[in-house]
Amino acid sequence: MEHIRKLAFAYVALLVLLGLTVASSFLDLHGANTAVNLLIAAMKAAVVAVVFMKLTGEETLPPLVAVAVALWLAILFGLTLIG
Repeated sequence: MEHIRKLAFAYVALLVLLGLTVASSFLDLHGANTAVNLLIAAMKAAVVAVVFMKLTGEETLPPLVAVAVALWLAILFGLTLIG
């Protein structure tokens, strides 16, 4: 029963975040629209990672790999923005 509750929470959270994404497309925030949409996308990715990839379990390897991937992605984005 708890597994179904987690999936329902993820479903509702993703629908709310989808609604925020659609609502932000109608707002004129000048240059901040991109930042707001990227923040919402990061929250969607966090919900998917926690619920469906089970990153909050007792094992240490999956969260470690996720952190390593995020760090590597940040390095690549940083190097792209420098050049």
